Amino acid sequence: MAAPIKHASSEKGRKKVLKKLRKLTETLKEKHDIACEDKPSRIICVCNGGLDNNVTFEEINNLFTQYDEKCDIFMLPQKSYCYVCCSDVEVSEKAVTNLNGYKLPANGHRKMEVVLYTLFVNKVPESMYPSHDRPPGLILLEDFITQEYADQIMACVFGDHNIRSGEEAALKHRFVKHYGYEFLYTINNVYPDNPLPDNVPDICKPLLSRLREAGHIGHTPDQLTVNQYKPGQGIPPHVDTPSAFEDGLVSLSVGSQVLMEFRHPDGRHLSVLLPNLSVLVMTGESRYVWSHGITPRKSDIIPSKEGGLTLSQRGLRTSFTFRKITGVRPENIDSAQPSVPTDNHSASQLESQHVHQVYEEIAEHFSGTRHTPWPHIADFLHEQAPGSLLADIGCGNGKYFGINKSLFELGSDRSFNLAGICKERGYQIYVGDVLAVPLRAGVFDVCLCIAVIHHMSTQERRQKAVAELLKILRPGGKALIYVWAIEQELNKIKSKHLKDKQNTQQLEERVSSQLLMKDTHPCASDIIDVNEDTNLDEKKHVNEQEVGYSKRDTGVINSALESKHTIQPLADMQSTQSSNDRYKMCDNDADRQVECCTSDDVLNSSSQAKDKPQKLEVHINRTCFKQQDVLVPWQLKSKTENQDADNLQNTFHRFYHVFRQGELEDLCRSVGCCKVLKSYYDQGNWAVIVEKQ
Repeated sequence: MAAPIKHASSEKGRKKVLKKLRKLTETLKEKHDIACEDKPSRIICVCNGGLDNNVTFEEINNLFTQYDEKCDIFMLPQKSYCYVCCSDVEVSEKAVTNLNGYKLPANGHRKMEVVLYTLFVNKVPESMYPSHDRPPGLILLEDFITQEYADQIMACVFGDHNIRSGEEAALKHRFVKHYGYEFLYTINNVYPDNPLPDNVPDICKPLLSRLREAGHIGHTPDQLTVNQYKPGQGIPPHVDTPSAFEDGLVSLSVGSQVLMEFRHPDGRHLSVLLPNLSVLVMTGESRYVWSHGITPRKSDIIPSKEGGLTLSQRGLRTSFTFRKITGVRPENIDSAQPSVPTDNHSASQLESQHVHQVYEEIAEHFSGTRHTPWPHIADFLHEQAPGSLLADIGCGNGKYFGINKSLFELGSDRSFNLAGICKERGYQIYVGDVLAVPLRAGVFDVCLCIAVIHHMSTQERRQKAVAELLKILRPGGKALIYVWAIEQELNKIKSKHLKDKQNTQQLEERVSSQLLMKDTHPCASDIIDVNEDTNLDEKKHVNEQEVGYSKRDTGVINSALESKHTIQPLADMQSTQSSNDRYKMCDNDADRQVECCTSDDVLNSSSQAKDKPQKLEVHINRTCFKQQDVLVPWQLKSKTENQDADNLQNTFHRFYHVFRQGELEDLCRSVGCCKVLKSYYDQGNWAVIVEKQ
């Protein structure tokens, strides 16, 4: 903190910066429990250099790598500051000297310049270094084996040639080898009737016997995955498939220590340091509720022997993950497979696990696939009068902001991470739930709700969502709503969601013959939803370089409109009338015929046994929907900051209720207080424009 200030042009300016630094030091201590110090350290807190001030990782990285090419940047969500960890104190001091008071100019992300203030620190948020607390059920056994025993295990796996012949594979530049059963990263599962030639090596039996005798596990693992990580490589946050493996996952670490991060669905974040020769056992809540992962970086912040903090450079690390398979086949899960909810409590739990948590995990990758606005939605926005107040409920990464620069815009999303991306882009955004929109009633002129309501898992919750949209509209205000359609064929033309018939047939045959392997599993990015950019020709309608931002403050109150209407379940409605009689287009296009390509195979809720809840099937991407309530895979591809690092993959399942023709219009009418002005089919989606009465 006492380093010279290069960017102060005068003595008066220098005093002003020092005064600011003293104030920041007090604020960081009082509000964030961050301890700053005069003595130079390798860890720098860059005040005003955080995501909350619309400062990007690239900007901070470009500044500090001028002084230390090996430095690590820690950007924290919804914080106005970030951390830079340098390779040694000398370069850290040089960076602080040269960058204190540095002004980042205004740009496309922000309208005003940002002044950076740099401070040496000896304490950072607990989630950035080993936590005192641990997730319930997590067991860490340090120095559980000797180095000699570890060397014997390594020699058994790697031999003299680093990679032996057999069932090993390389995930890009990462070595992976499986024993007992191959762990398929595309489905996060194994096939129990397809064992590998090599069982778990006998050399591992003493380790596993000790764990069982000590009561840490209640079984003998029969599957082993060996991964070798280079500095800069990591693991995306995930929960090992509950139905595939028994309670009690065992991870042996050999080589470099590393910080593993655990996240609870309620937002808690704990970090655990895994030393060389340690064994980690995940049981109970830590196994089934908390996700675990390793952030891809080249160093970790750890406590020093003197009681402060220091930077630990990562080296080569080998992990041995032992599992006991349940024997349940991936496509034949029954008791472990979630069911269609029958009450509000179970619906809330399902959406928490298969909607909210998933989008928190995939936010960055998801946002990277959503960049070009759809033409019909853009046209709708252009039709709105100048000065109109727009609410985009479930705005994702905000790609529909700025289409019509004359609008005043406010957005919300249930995902903290997607909302953070919007914040980085300079949009006015808050984190909120479509089931309880906390905005003033009757003030908005127009509302968007794109690809949101199909994530509601009961009819009552879908009704409540529509009611919340209508609540915030003024009389005469309009809402545009999009949802996925179960019908994926229009006038004999298939949507881009579908492959050609031959490929679809072959895919279904592979699944039914239980030969779905890693290289043939359909990638979830193949599935097309309303936010995906599928037609390059459509891009001519919107020039992304011209998109600007218009904002207007709005009052916020804690009010929610309770739906006073109930409607007949969809199955009952469909049983009383034929679909051709009941469902008509509302845009004078009644002659248009929309078909489901395998209508005989589509299951209605009415076809399910009344005493047995319908199981949620995992949808096979690029095939016809078999039922209205499904789990749709999303294959996460998390690339490390190193261009040569591996491309890691994990599969998450998102809940969808795909709508039949006319169902969305009926849903809106059932809520009341609105008139359906228009409905249409748009590339595998149903859309309606409603006007509040």
